[in-house]
Amino acid sequence: MTTASGDFVLDASLSCAWCFGDEASAEVWALLARLQGAQAQVPSLWLWEIGNVLVQAERKGRITPAAIRIFLGLLETLPIHIDQATSATAWHDTQALARSHRLTTYDAAYLELALRLGLPLASRDQALNAAASKEGVPLLPS
Repeated sequence: MTTASGDFVLDASLSCAWCFGDEASAEVWALLARLQGAQAQVPSLWLWEIGNVLVQAERKGRITPAAIRIFLGLLETLPIHIDQATSATAWHDTQALARSHRLTTYDAAYLELALRLGLPLASRDQALNAAASKEGVPLLPS
């Protein structure tokens, strides 16, 4: 797979900020706009993470089923590439990153993908961003 210069690895925390107004910022919206000329790369677990956030938010009355359908429809229109090779790294590279940076394996999957593809990482997760910085992975928004 070839990546373009504007491509980046997108995690669930930043993706969901597009859904919840109280989590959005100018930088978050700028990353959404960046997808007009770039592609976001995500590990396959991103699908389940997004789904879980939305289900939990619905249970708490934070979002309606109709709003979920609209948000998922938006995500489906975006140039988001789901990396199929992530599962092959789960028990080796990803676990090693999780161990060395005290991350969940879920968060380490995003870091592993950014390292493997040589792309910046877009996340709102402080621990993940700290680990990415230690590994020399550029962070977005910068």
